[in-house]
Amino acid sequence: MSNDLQSNQAVIPKEVQFSEMQLSAVAEIENISMGSAATAVSNLLNAKVWITTPHVSIVRFSELKYPDLEPSIYVMINYIKGVKGTNTMILKQSDVQLMLNQLMGLPLVVTDDFVFDELNISAVCEVMNQMMGSAATALSEFLGESIDISTPVAKIKDADNTETIENYKPDDYVVAIRFNLTIDGVINSEFVSIIQIELARTLASKMLQGLDDSPEEAAPVTVAPQPAVQTPPPMPQPILQPTPQPVPQQMQQQQPVYQQPVYQQPMYQQPMPQPVYQQQQPEPINVQSIKLHQFENFGTPVLPMEQQDNLKLLMTIPLNVSVEIGSAKKKVKEILEFTQGTVIELDRQAGAPVDVIVNGHLIARGDVVVIDDNFAVRVTEIVKSKFLDTLGDKE
Repeated sequence: MSNDLQSNQAVIPKEVQFSEMQLSAVAEIENISMGSAATAVSNLLNAKVWITTPHVSIVRFSELKYPDLEPSIYVMINYIKGVKGTNTMILKQSDVQLMLNQLMGLPLVVTDDFVFDELNISAVCEVMNQMMGSAATALSEFLGESIDISTPVAKIKDADNTETIENYKPDDYVVAIRFNLTIDGVINSEFVSIIQIELARTLASKMLQGLDDSPEEAAPVTVAPQPAVQTPPPMPQPILQPTPQPVPQQMQQQQPVYQQPVYQQPMYQQPMPQPVYQQQQPEPINVQSIKLHQFENFGTPVLPMEQQDNLKLLMTIPLNVSVEIGSAKKKVKEILEFTQGTVIELDRQAGAPVDVIVNGHLIARGDVVVIDDNFAVRVTEIVKSKFLDTLGDKE
């Protein structure tokens, strides 16, 4: 057992001590869960994320000291289905600020005037919700049972008020797992995951129970040597000669152990003939020509020469064509609060047709497409408009 897993084992009470197998099981479970969490955060931040190297220790909650993570932010989630208990993440505030800047497209710098207001706290909870949700899903698949978590709750903490965290008492012992956190081009730091003793013991027991229930390995099977065959038979068959294994008296009540036979490849002096497969001929398909309806050629209407000249003049007039994907109504106060990264919700669903507007008049609707790295609109509907009706009447 490594020094990290043995940390404080000699001084903590016997009732909260973990065996080597239990601590290793907790470390492996957290490693699997955080691997899935790293993928979720990577997709959310659009950057490569690594969460590696869990270091496990058992410590009294009041003695939790991580000066290199101060000032800190605590994010707590509760397991409400499958297993019961609390898991709290301790992250450095500057690291969280960089994560939010990456999420909102802001410069990746730590500023002193940054405030964890209601909006920023909500963003932190969303990042942690994606992260711990993926971790819970991975844990559920690993243990083979449904596991649900509560909505994350984030609080600003420092070294003087750690005792005020809910669900923890100063004298409680907890399992602390420290991880390396790396976000490509953003963060190279660490964070700590605190798990209640009973939750950690439950997770370890479930994992070790799954290992104990795994099927036993089959005993090796010996095969007697076979003589060489001079002439290959028409359809050669592999020769099997498994040696039966004695079954102890104690195992007669258990499930039988199935032995995998070992196939002996016969030796041939000539190549084995390959079977010839006959391909079935496809059934003929009855194809008939389609008769299309013939339309009359009405021709182009002939206009008087004067109207044709006026129409030519109109055709050279430039018009402003714009495409509107949606709109929103905001108060002046809300508009003045716009900053870089502000999200404005429009009154149109994703995938709905956009409006094609000419000189302020709606004339068509269509779908947005991309042509040679440029946006374009494919018209799918012409809207009845007085603007189109009166366009040709003006000289």
